[in-house]
Amino acid sequence: MTIARFPVPPIVKTVTVQAAPARAFALFAGDFGRWWPLARVHTGPDPVDCAIEPRVGGRVFERAADGRETPWGTVLAYDPPHRLAFSWTVQLSSEQEQLVEIHFTAEDRGTRVELTHSGWEKLGDEAASRRERYDRGWGTIFGHDFVEYANSNAT
Repeated sequence: MTIARFPVPPIVKTVTVQAAPARAFALFAGDFGRWWPLARVHTGPDPVDCAIEPRVGGRVFERAADGRETPWGTVLAYDPPHRLAFSWTVQLSSEQEQLVEIHFTAEDRGTRVELTHSGWEKLGDEAASRRERYDRGWGTIFGHDFVEYANSNAT
């Protein structure tokens, strides 16, 4: 008997920040290392920085105190102030690469920022448990850390 695999729904997190889209995009992508909670969420020892290089093909990476860099992904779309997308390869093989996509939409009180993390099917039997951990993680990192930073630096 063959068991059919069902798609695992993407994680979608939506927040509103008190900044115009161009500023929200700059705070997310340009200040990535300032708002990302690197002390809590990192892949290597002694992390000191993380960054998103501002171009298609750019790197998303973490830097350790000794200068070592650990790749987190590659920028797939860089369209300020509307859209940013990058592969997500943290602790994954190239065949398991995920997609993180962020859209910035103007609203009356600032910008709606929507993060979608997809590609869970590539993880096979680990998909559901990893998705659950990331759902909680993005809720804190994006829903709290980014929002707090963006609202504190909106102007």
